[in-house]
Amino acid sequence: MTTDRPRRWIRDLWAIEDPSPAARLLGVALTPPELLFRLAVSARSVWYRRAHKPATAIPVVSVGNLTAGGTGKTPVVRWLGDWLRGAGARTAIVTRGYGSDELALYRRWFGAGAVFSGRDREGSVRAAADLGFALALVDDGFQHRRLGRELDILLVAAEDPMRARLMPRGPYREPLSAAARATHILLTRRGPRRGRRQAWRKKISRVAPGVPLTDVDLVMDGWHNLRDEPAAPPKGDVLALCSVARPLSFLQGLRKLLPDAAIELVPHADHHPYSRRDVSVIFGRLGDRTLVCTEKDAVKLAAFPELAPHCAVIGFGVAGEPPPPLRQAMEEVTGDPCASRS
Repeated sequence: MTTDRPRRWIRDLWAIEDPSPAARLLGVALTPPELLFRLAVSARSVWYRRAHKPATAIPVVSVGNLTAGGTGKTPVVRWLGDWLRGAGARTAIVTRGYGSDELALYRRWFGAGAVFSGRDREGSVRAAADLGFALALVDDGFQHRRLGRELDILLVAAEDPMRARLMPRGPYREPLSAAARATHILLTRRGPRRGRRQAWRKKISRVAPGVPLTDVDLVMDGWHNLRDEPAAPPKGDVLALCSVARPLSFLQGLRKLLPDAAIELVPHADHHPYSRRDVSVIFGRLGDRTLVCTEKDAVKLAAFPELAPHCAVIGFGVAGEPPPPLRQAMEEVTGDPCASRS
């Protein structure tokens, strides 16, 4: 569990809007490596603007972000994948496979045969085409610019820092100006901070004028057990366990769903691999409370069946249908202008 501390500490530093003097001093120390990273990103961008992208065997729809996680990419991929399949397009999910939890979720949602994992995403798209898939939905593809794509969907979270500091000083993998190459931008939000979303809309409209921008709400809903069977909401107090990029958003969502419960949060670093020792610590803290976790955590905790009687799993998804500009673009990609289910 101690291996989580450096990663949690860095993410906490990135999330600070009003840093302490010590945090500001650390930020100054991280400025030179940030500048080097910015130069490397700039040079890479120039090279890719000039490079030729070979045609792909099947149409590609990419979903990605500018930051190191926390924008709701996994539930958005499910949302789009479900819509595309419902529209009649045999859709493959292509992912690098970082984080066994996301890979396990995609296999659960779409079937193992529809999920292609590996560093060579061009090869994964070819493999999907060879097996008869009509379209590839690529997870975390915005920076993977060797791969041609029909749609380049960029997610920006309303909770993201407004000042785009690049790694390692901040969570950004590219500057905000990179948003201009997206075909569609989805501004995701978990909480009630409407003013912050409005500020983001103004900023994005300046850096990516003309790119369709749509608000998307991420919602916590649907209780299950560790066997992925429907279950009733927990009663009484809760020990909330998560290994996600934004643990405080998870806590805030649970407080809305369970207003009468006392909730203790136990956060781990994103994609934390739970061990037997972790489970022992959980039982030591649990008492007579219910353990509540996310779907990402549940696919890993299912390896410990002794937790099943004590655990409730909350789902996390996207509200509503894809917005008209994006839905129309996906209809064009699938080749069916009448594919909309609305």
